[in-house]
Amino acid sequence: MTAPEPRPVPRAPGRRRRPAALLAAVVAALVLAGCASLPRSGPVTASDPDVPTAQGIGLFARGPEVGASPQEIVDGFLTASAAGYSDDFLVARQFLAGTAVQTWQPLAQVRIFADAQPQYTRTPDGAVRLSVASQATVDSDGRFTESGPQGAIETEFTLARVGEGEWRIIELDDGVLLPFTNFSSVYVQTALYFLTPDRQAFVPEVRWFPRENLATALVRGVLQGPSPWLSPGVVNVAPTGTRMTVESVAVTDGVAQVNLSAESLAAEPEERSLFAAQLTRTLREVPGVQQVQLTAAGAPYEITEDIPELPAYPYSSRNPVVVADGALAEIDGGEVVPRAGGDQLAGLTPRQPAVGYEQQNPTTVFLDGPDRLLALAGGDAPAELVTGAGLVPPSVDLRGWVWTTPADNDGTLVAARTDGTRVEVAAPWLDGGTVTALRISREGARAVVVWQDAGSTVIDAAAVVRDVDGTPRALADPVRIGDRVTSATDLAWVDENTVAVLGVSGGDPAPKVHLLPLGGPTSWLPVVEGAVSIAAGRGERSIILGTEEGRLHERTGAAWQAVQDGVFDPALPG
Repeated sequence: MTAPEPRPVPRAPGRRRRPAALLAAVVAALVLAGCASLPRSGPVTASDPDVPTAQGIGLFARGPEVGASPQEIVDGFLTASAAGYSDDFLVARQFLAGTAVQTWQPLAQVRIFADAQPQYTRTPDGAVRLSVASQATVDSDGRFTESGPQGAIETEFTLARVGEGEWRIIELDDGVLLPFTNFSSVYVQTALYFLTPDRQAFVPEVRWFPRENLATALVRGVLQGPSPWLSPGVVNVAPTGTRMTVESVAVTDGVAQVNLSAESLAAEPEERSLFAAQLTRTLREVPGVQQVQLTAAGAPYEITEDIPELPAYPYSSRNPVVVADGALAEIDGGEVVPRAGGDQLAGLTPRQPAVGYEQQNPTTVFLDGPDRLLALAGGDAPAELVTGAGLVPPSVDLRGWVWTTPADNDGTLVAARTDGTRVEVAAPWLDGGTVTALRISREGARAVVVWQDAGSTVIDAAAVVRDVDGTPRALADPVRIGDRVTSATDLAWVDENTVAVLGVSGGDPAPKVHLLPLGGPTSWLPVVEGAVSIAAGRGERSIILGTEEGRLHERTGAAWQAVQDGVFDPALPG
């Protein structure tokens, strides 16, 4: 029988410790991935296959050996704690003594290292000190924070002789320490789903939870709500105070049974259907769940309106827009076709175009030189939207707002519409920095900004705060991603959770595409020599790279293929 999942508990007060890590334990997860290549002509598209969720492999451990040394006790404890998700950490606690048996909170955090062998030393007071390079941490609510390239884990275990002279751990940090292979086996990347303020789309937030009792953790996460960084830009329709009356979500014959408290009945009919949509979309992440049944205060949860199927990545494929021979063009069926109104660009130097989401006559904007942002509409002359010193390449959001800013930032961005409306968007955390690139997510609730802060490249994600009519007003306090990227030039959204950043990392001077989930580990794609710009549709196989020599590359299998010459600055909607 599977043991019930312990509730995450805040760290008990005590002496402050430095971050920590584990030994190299055993097994890795088997990850199944599906893919489809891009077409070699026509509009850039990408398939979105259902990928089976990786299944973890159970880890097992033995209790302490008679006569084990302090280091062997620590080593055995770390192996047992890695296996503790299957046995409620019962074996791991056998390595503890005194108050530590009860006060150690294994689910308070996870500290992850990159499968290197930890180094053990003894401190002057006899404690066992463990040191290893850090890869990431996960807090008790499943939030993943990747460590920077110089991140380190160091912690101490205080031991004492107990009983018949056997060594046991009597003081240690809360949480579990895992090598990444074990972490991938025990934990699964998933998402909680919230709503845009207009309730027209889902906004996901990536979390990591143990595979054991995953459905329970996901429902609890939705009820607790989004993280502080995301909260200002989304809506959670779970009625205040709603909780699970049974602290476990049972999944039987594909049906997840969620028992809610009476507070859930406070929701209006429309909110009930949206609340059910949130839970249904979130629980879709659990293998085997095909249906969700809700009860409230012991009776069926009455929903009188249809449960909506909302998009999490509003996007439709289009032909890439490029700059060719000093004018705007499209790539259609492998041919470079001038855009309507191109004859109006005489005397201009268009670059860095951006395209809206409209199916007919989409908003098309571009920079003219470094200081002017213009909009092109049909055969009319380009209209000036924004002027400013060193404008950042624009991004168009789902509501038709065009975003840019002078690179040298004073704590504000600029959003404009083609009807002449223009607003300042407060982002005080950017004040004094130099902005390189920005992109608004497909649903419009999040922004990612690449900027220079005190001479260092940083990448921040922030919630977009809007008025009730959708007018953007501010970027909320951000969360940092991509700490391993040391410089970057361009970025694009590639799915509901991930941005692709063209930049440098790891000491390699050649720019490459880094895939950065908002709440997951960085990965990267092979280098394309001379790449300077990036665009994407849906999925990493829709990524297009433009080089400084005017060559366009797209993904073919695991490699890149040159598909067009004489074109620059590719753009897809957004």
